[in-house]
Amino acid sequence: MKYILVLLLAVTCFQFSFAQTQAELEARQKEAQKALDKLTPEQKKMMEQMGVPAKVPTLPAGASNANAKVTMNSGASFGVPSKNSALIAAIPQVTLTAATLPAYVKSLNEYIEKGISTDSKTTGQYFYTYYKNNESSAETIGNVAVGFWSTGQPEIAVYIMGKACNDNATDADLLSNFAAMLSMGGAPHRAIPVLEYLNKQFPNNTTILNNLGQAWFYLGETDKANAQLEQVVKAFAYHPQANYTQCLIQQSKGNNAKAIEKMKNSLAHSYSANKVNLLKQLGYSVKGSDMRKPFHPDPNPLGLKNFVRPAAPTSYTDELKLIADWDAFQKQVNEKSMQLAKDLIPYQQANAQQAQKMYDQYNKEGLKAKTTNNSNTDNIYRKVAEKNLEEMKKDGGVTYRLKKAKEKIDLLHKDFQAKNETQKKNIEKQNSIIADKESELAKKGEDIGYDNCVVQQKYSEWIYATYNKPLEEAYQEYLKQLYLKITEELYWKQFTQDGATFEATKIAYKKEWIEAFGNTRYLATNVYGKCPQEQIKSSRYKLADFDDMHCNYKTTLDFGVYK
Repeated sequence: MKYILVLLLAVTCFQFSFAQTQAELEARQKEAQKALDKLTPEQKKMMEQMGVPAKVPTLPAGASNANAKVTMNSGASFGVPSKNSALIAAIPQVTLTAATLPAYVKSLNEYIEKGISTDSKTTGQYFYTYYKNNESSAETIGNVAVGFWSTGQPEIAVYIMGKACNDNATDADLLSNFAAMLSMGGAPHRAIPVLEYLNKQFPNNTTILNNLGQAWFYLGETDKANAQLEQVVKAFAYHPQANYTQCLIQQSKGNNAKAIEKMKNSLAHSYSANKVNLLKQLGYSVKGSDMRKPFHPDPNPLGLKNFVRPAAPTSYTDELKLIADWDAFQKQVNEKSMQLAKDLIPYQQANAQQAQKMYDQYNKEGLKAKTTNNSNTDNIYRKVAEKNLEEMKKDGGVTYRLKKAKEKIDLLHKDFQAKNETQKKNIEKQNSIIADKESELAKKGEDIGYDNCVVQQKYSEWIYATYNKPLEEAYQEYLKQLYLKITEELYWKQFTQDGATFEATKIAYKKEWIEAFGNTRYLATNVYGKCPQEQIKSSRYKLADFDDMHCNYKTTLDFGVYK
């Protein structure tokens, strides 16, 4: 159950943050059901294996607005409970041991049975008996309890979890989850002895310290809560729940700067719209860099780094030696680009057909069709991806830097076009030959032209010094920025696009990369005819091929993103 500890608080906070009435709870349940509806078959299968229902049931009969308020117990605008002196005074004055723990768990179960509705008790008994008769372990039954909790039935969940703990009071995970449920279910005072016992058994365990901090928080003892939570964040700086709760505490004290810092730490671990909204209320606008990447990106997606341009010439002599390589390179680039364009056609046609289908359906059904056809690419990383893609377009982002790099190339080309003919004439004039005597070809003192090779050399030197050298630097920078843009966009788009669309995106990026490579040739200077330097006649240059992108993203169940 090592992941269940995270799941327990995470899902609950996603579904029930700030819900204080039955109507609000029902609204949260609808949100939860929408999220469940978007799960893939693999995710739903995993949920079934955990005993988590893939459908959110209705609220238990008899649940009232008062019940909801007590259960969720939120006080200030950011959800900080008021100090509950009555519950604090009711904390059992016991120091639990391994010998006395089972009896205390039994007393908790009796307390729960008296406090929950008859329907919840009946349902809890049914499921517990079913799994018990099928010889399921206490751990499995605990997973079933978490399933009910995550789908909005805390009474059934805490009943089943209590029974699981009764079956195995030595399982620290079960006990910690049970205590967390009690805290969030309106009985944090009853959870304190269990959590203090676990804290002695497992000192400095961040999960237990966090649950203990949350219990004090629900009692309104924010100073005691913060003391426990501070130990958690010292061990794990980006602990999502501890930082989240500390944010609420700091905000309640008027320390907005510290509250923002804490919520940013929580967001850095895992995304939720609730965190973004809270930061907005605190006056902070979330940036893509505030959120973590789900996993390490492929260092060489599509094999872009496999491509190597021919050597860039630095003189006229080099140019003649390398012409064949550059000719072969550009020929292969053109062939590869044409093939990629053909590969893209089926995807373009499929996208056009899908767009037409959605358009026709929209005309027929209106807004209902729009709602029905929401992208099935929604996943736990989508919002993070969208935010990062948005950031890339801002000033200073990779798209901006790429644009600036391209502008530098364009300016050099434009300047060359403007000055080329004039400079050629100047060089020709400066190197013209004057007849020193009368001949059949010219009179003495007459301009008889120029030596092609001398002018060629001077012209090449001018172009390489003025244009080809800075152009090569600009090409290198442009390809660097394009590589960063493609790799970054590919990484995030895998979370925002369906499979077919992403395949088309990969092909389009391959085409963009190969065409950019092909457009990085030096300015040719060999315009005055053959000179003594010998030109290589053939080339062994072979253009690399693309790799398939190593897409690490797989749809898996990860409730830890919510809080």
